[in-house]
Amino acid sequence: MLTAKKKMFWKIRNRLIFSGLFLVATPIIFITIFSYFIGTVVIAQYGSIIVDNVMSDLLTRLKPVSTNYLRYNNSRLMSKDINQFADNGWLLFTTVFWENKDGRYKAFFKYPENFNTDKMVVDEFSGYFLLDDKLYLGVLSKSDTHASLCAYEIHQQFLDSLSFNSDFRVIFKKPPPVPTRTQPSYTDQLGTNTSRALEPTTTMEDSDNDRLVPLASFAYTFLDFNRVMDNKPLNRDGDFVLSMNYTKIYKKIVSSMSRPANAQTKQFIFAMLVPILTLIILSFFIGFRMVRVITRSINELTRGTQRIRNGDFSFRIKTRSGDQLQYLAESFNEMASGIDRLLIDEKEKHRLEEELRIARSIQLKLLPPDTFQTEDFELAAVNIPATEIAGDYFDYFYKKNEYLSLLVADVSGKGASAAFYMAELKGVINHLNREVMSPAKVIAECHYSLKSSFDRITFITMNMAQFNIPEKRFVLSRAGHTRALFYSAKLDDCLEFFPDGMAIGLPNFSADKIKEIEQEYRSGDILFLFSDGLSEIMNEEDEMLGINHLKRILCKHHDRSPEEIKQKMLDFSIKFSETGVNHDDLTFIILKVK
Repeated sequence: MLTAKKKMFWKIRNRLIFSGLFLVATPIIFITIFSYFIGTVVIAQYGSIIVDNVMSDLLTRLKPVSTNYLRYNNSRLMSKDINQFADNGWLLFTTVFWENKDGRYKAFFKYPENFNTDKMVVDEFSGYFLLDDKLYLGVLSKSDTHASLCAYEIHQQFLDSLSFNSDFRVIFKKPPPVPTRTQPSYTDQLGTNTSRALEPTTTMEDSDNDRLVPLASFAYTFLDFNRVMDNKPLNRDGDFVLSMNYTKIYKKIVSSMSRPANAQTKQFIFAMLVPILTLIILSFFIGFRMVRVITRSINELTRGTQRIRNGDFSFRIKTRSGDQLQYLAESFNEMASGIDRLLIDEKEKHRLEEELRIARSIQLKLLPPDTFQTEDFELAAVNIPATEIAGDYFDYFYKKNEYLSLLVADVSGKGASAAFYMAELKGVINHLNREVMSPAKVIAECHYSLKSSFDRITFITMNMAQFNIPEKRFVLSRAGHTRALFYSAKLDDCLEFFPDGMAIGLPNFSADKIKEIEQEYRSGDILFLFSDGLSEIMNEEDEMLGINHLKRILCKHHDRSPEEIKQKMLDFSIKFSETGVNHDDLTFIILKVK
């Protein structure tokens, strides 16, 4: 009887022990495991986003560097500019320039010099590429005459130099080689065709010999210039290993807890042992509810992680467990909200860029063709905005055997507001052109039509000329604009015309102050109207291009067509500025008498 009671007692005790372990230890284990799992997944996802953002930022920085060199449109200037950086050791990335000679691009500058351009296919791309078993991240920009490559070589030292996180590391892996007949694989031993090149090129240990824990892979697509088919490199996939040093994190936590300032925290932790013991005793009665709450929270975290992984950053985890799971869920929600805001901002940025692109295309439709010819005249014009859209405006109106009118206007400021006033001016000019008016009267009518829509800081300058074809004379008026240049074939000299006039929209504007200049013209004469965006181009020594350079170009190339003179003007301005970047809208119009 006693033996039976002892056996019964032991059975009950064992059941209580196992029940306590199941109802207390198991939930704790579940919380630990799933917290680790959720944290690992979140860190992996967030780490992938960080790596992608860092690499995208590198490409964003390389893109303008690559395209800016193409604006030189001159191999000598490109080599001169880049050699300043290479000779002084300031060139931090691989750079290659090609020149188009007879339809083939030939490299004339390489840094480093051992960079193999023989396998390169000169075509525009942006991203990863493989050349001679070396992985690069770069941008190749191309024009009709030149091509430019700017790229970083990807290796472990380069990845370690990037700013990711003190406890987060990206392990470099060489891209897997394309399988060949002679290449050994592990198919026979492991059942999968895995090459040795799939292994990381570095060991999974940190600098302090702490073990790194691999979290996930960061996948990317690259162009393999070692495998070119139909003059196109092969598109292939590769990946990096994302790892976390949990030992370092644990050491930081222990070091923080050992500080005297955290004594109250340690006392609180020890004080918590009493309620924990109480919870163990009461766990038999409330265990099932605890298990239910915990599993429900874990399920929410898992479901939220899956939604985030699938790209649904609007999902929010709803848990009110009042414990660490709730804190983890709140942190998870904050992270998802931050990523969602970043995506929204990125979409808004793309939307605004698209709207500016559409606005520029609409603005170009408001301008007439940049070349025009009649029996008596030949014309060429240019309109280059400093930003996406311009505030400069040119136009011309022709009636056969009667007259030809042309004008160049400049709205104060740049960007969208200047473009808006430019469109308003275009509408007024089109309306006034229905009747033949002198340039001075057109300027006055523009002021009276537009002054009500101008603010205090907005005004418009303008040069307008009207050619009377039967009388072989033209009249020029100026509304506070830059001087007009006139090449006289008779004098073989370039004259400056600057009659008195006030800018449109000024409070003290008076039609009486708009004066006119009348001038005869003959075959070979050239009238050049331009905005201050051309004459005020600055070089690196803060020297202004000025009127005299423009007069010399007109005199030197007066025997050429307006289109050729236009190109000479642009080439000289680019060479003078040394950067090819205009800080103001650039507009001019060249009219030559046949």
